[in-house]
Amino acid sequence: MKMTTGERLKYLIKNKGLKITEFSKKTGINYRTLQGYISGEMKPGYDALTKIYEVFNISIDWLISGEGEIYREEQPKEKITPFKSKLFLNWLNEWWDNADEKHRNWLEIQLKRCFPEYTEWLTQQEKSLQKQS
Repeated sequence: MKMTTGERLKYLIKNKGLKITEFSKKTGINYRTLQGYISGEMKPGYDALTKIYEVFNISIDWLISGEGEIYREEQPKEKITPFKSKLFLNWLNEWWDNADEKHRNWLEIQLKRCFPEYTEWLTQQEKSLQKQS
């Protein structure tokens, strides 16, 4: 039987000899949120996965799918600078401006899939707009 993401997270915490509260403090992930991940009622988003990856050197692929090695190979970390971020945003804006509706819809779906935070933000924006109307 294949483990769920929550079960793999629970395994990781136990393997590190930590309590959930200690894991929460080390990663900066809210204790209740972490419980939600472990129980399976919530799925970790980009921020949580990145924190676990950075603090414990855990492969995000393994954590999400159970595939591959638990620990990622050490690679030199390339720091993302504001300059690189701006270049990416400029590229994305240019891509968006030149995309047809089909491709824009595709990107919207991908963003919602990959970044639950984006979906939450979008919902908040829509509510804010409705209040202003």
